[in-house]
Amino acid sequence: MIRHALLNRERWDRAAVIRGGESTTYAELAYRAASIGARLNLRIGAHVAVLLPNSADFLAGLYGIIMAGLTAFPMNGTLTCHEASAMLTQADVEAVITDRSYAPLFAEAAVRCEVIYVEDVPPLDRDEIPSAPVVDPASPMILLATSGTTGKAKIVTLSERNIESCVTDYLEKMPHASIAGDIRYILGLPFSTAYGIWMLSTIITAGFTLVLTTERFTLDTFFRAIERYKVTNYEGGAVPVTLMAQNIGRPTRYDLSSLRFCAFGGSGVSREALLDLTHAYPWIEFWMGYGMTEASPLITEARGHFPEEKIGSVGVAARDMELWIESGGIRTQAPFVQGEVVVKAPSVMLGYYKNEAETAKIIRDGWLHTGDAGYLDEDGYLYLCGRIKNIILVRGLTVYPEEIEACILDSGLARDCVVYGKPDGFGSEKVYSDVVPQHQSVTAEAIRAWCASRLADYKRPHQVSLTAAVRKTVTGKTVRV
Repeated sequence: MIRHALLNRERWDRAAVIRGGESTTYAELAYRAASIGARLNLRIGAHVAVLLPNSADFLAGLYGIIMAGLTAFPMNGTLTCHEASAMLTQADVEAVITDRSYAPLFAEAAVRCEVIYVEDVPPLDRDEIPSAPVVDPASPMILLATSGTTGKAKIVTLSERNIESCVTDYLEKMPHASIAGDIRYILGLPFSTAYGIWMLSTIITAGFTLVLTTERFTLDTFFRAIERYKVTNYEGGAVPVTLMAQNIGRPTRYDLSSLRFCAFGGSGVSREALLDLTHAYPWIEFWMGYGMTEASPLITEARGHFPEEKIGSVGVAARDMELWIESGGIRTQAPFVQGEVVVKAPSVMLGYYKNEAETAKIIRDGWLHTGDAGYLDEDGYLYLCGRIKNIILVRGLTVYPEEIEACILDSGLARDCVVYGKPDGFGSEKVYSDVVPQHQSVTAEAIRAWCASRLADYKRPHQVSLTAAVRKTVTGKTVRV
């Protein structure tokens, strides 16, 4: 389904991508992808990397690879020469699809694979588009690097069947039929992530339109894009949602009436903020979901509508997914039992590429161990508490840094933050936080006062340090101290 989605000629007249007022039709995207695929004269299943910014070229490169029966390895565009070289070698990549802006990187990098610049790929004649070869849907189609530094990243192997299960589930549960007119998406995430690949696959499979913004992200430019392009759906990180919550009550000159659904990863936004947003924007459904690269990535989502009393959860299990809580070595679906989230589903990865030892650590007896702590309620809605390995123990009490980070971001005083624990010298830990202030007048004392008004004393940061930036991995996740 996914490998052949661009070859569906019934939608070729539709806009596939809109950027800066210019449209790329599905037909034009299919021709471009086929041209790139024709340039790749490799055996079925060979690994080809895509190193491109979020763009129509990224889509053409990705689909050119998979339509040719090859395995795509999307890479983060901010990689250094050292990181890119290591990952290309680790993934046994035979060719890279990129553009001339990355030429300096490849001039410096010690790569043994062929480098193909999209500017140099000749277009195919419109009568020359080949049919996509038949490839086993259970065989590898996508490789994705997990978070980590060079030499430590694991490479997740996903099949067409893995990703298709997430696409099908999403399209079945999402009430797109309730939207009048064209369905248009803004994706606030790197296309090279599992979330990005899943949403791109969904958009292309369904024939929706992807809107690419040309301006640096701010709440103002986000709202302007929604109004100008009549965007109906947002999927991505929580930053726009957080900024919307922080600006409730302030007048906006933009028409946001087209936006119907705003879905984002399950972090950084408190239940209180989501309730405020629901009341401030009653025509928009705010959905907080949950997933991980190893699950292609969908684990939970809304069931077509998010009841107000369930806001704060990350939804219910995806289709054909068994979701349990493991506590004390026992798996259970009993409500309000806290433990590790474990799942079994068609979307669970094939494994880590050439890394059986790490695969065996995370998939045990057929169950994917997420490393996330949470609990189910009586209706099967999942509530996350944090990463098991991130737990801070304060005087014997469990503290999840994600809860404190959500509180700090909810204050309107911080653009970003990270919370971590440090030993106190008495066999316990204290809570610390590094905060990127929203503006120069923000003080550490103001942030501590905000936390004191909303958090139990053992959860409050012992020390708040203001910083210019919070370290991130190459996949955009926060690096914890």
